[in-house]
Amino acid sequence: MTESEFPPEPDAQALGAAAEAVRRLISHIRKTKAPRELLESVASEAHAIADRLVDHDHSGPYAQRRLFVQYENTLPLKETPAEYFPYSPVVGPLNPIAPPIHFDFDGAEVHAEHVFDAPYNGPPTAVHGGVIALVFDELLGTTGVMNESGGFTGTLSIRYHSITPLHLPIRMRGWVDRREGRKIFICGTMHEGDTLCAQAEGIFIQPRTSVVQEALAKHAERESRG
Repeated sequence: MTESEFPPEPDAQALGAAAEAVRRLISHIRKTKAPRELLESVASEAHAIADRLVDHDHSGPYAQRRLFVQYENTLPLKETPAEYFPYSPVVGPLNPIAPPIHFDFDGAEVHAEHVFDAPYNGPPTAVHGGVIALVFDELLGTTGVMNESGGFTGTLSIRYHSITPLHLPIRMRGWVDRREGRKIFICGTMHEGDTLCAQAEGIFIQPRTSVVQEALAKHAERESRG
């Protein structure tokens, strides 16, 4: 199929507004002290909205760049990671589970500052360690992509130096350390003020094009089997 033969992408502005509304709902549900009657009403209304959407689901495969994966590689590289990965679970404005964190690319490094809310809580007062790992994976991976050295995560090593607090600005930085053939070594840090909260190093493997093509072919085969 050519790009023109695919159904149109959903309206980005409308989808972004819907995702933001759901994000707000998630935040308030995570913190709520509402009485049972109100929560039962919220559950009923949320199910009703989901029922209205279910017939419009795209069956996949899914990706961070476009809804229709088959021609995602035709997209030009953009300056803003959120534009490049609009469906990302970390930076994507079209993904309601994303915080979303705003990554800035300065031509070499990726920087961000974000205040995490209660849905991302782990230890009391702090961001969940698994969320930190997720964010680092996206921070380092995005750093590689924006430096035209994108690849699959091979290893991700994280050292947690202190808690990463909720409700305070967390400053992030990602940079390419070195390249060894198809391996890209990328590093990152998170700070709260002058305190180093966590640091990471990832090894990203630049894939053969056939790896992606094979994955799409396997998905198409599963779909044809029904």
